[in-house]
Amino acid sequence: MDSLHFLADREHELRDLIQSSQPPDTTRAACRDVDVNLYHPMDGERPAEGPLAGCVGCAGRLECLALALRAEDPEARHGWYGGLGPADRDRVVAMLRLPKGAKLLPDRALTAIRLGRDGWRIDDIAQELGCSRRTVQRYLHSAG
Repeated sequence: MDSLHFLADREHELRDLIQSSQPPDTTRAACRDVDVNLYHPMDGERPAEGPLAGCVGCAGRLECLALALRAEDPEARHGWYGGLGPADRDRVVAMLRLPKGAKLLPDRALTAIRLGRDGWRIDDIAQELGCSRRTVQRYLHSAG
């Protein structure tokens, strides 16, 4: 089955989420209390089906995918967001005709980058922004 079937007729909604300056609503995420490292295996391989199975019916799946497309470096996609791996997210970018090199950083990412440059520790930034260490690391990585 095509991994992008859940996007049918939701392309406009996804594009709006990608371009939004509002932080995503993570309260609906099926993975909210799951170790985020399960979605970012060190070897880059697909995670076990257990964690990804939660993505299928997740109410926050579109927001998760939008967050990745807003914050990640298109040349260094890693991990699974909204149940989609790096190659699938490349397909979404092509389908939506998003600029390949454009990174649309959300306000939280810009805040994380600023705090990191001011010498804040990753744990402190995560607590300040109400997000995971992994999200802060991704924001800081996106700044180069």
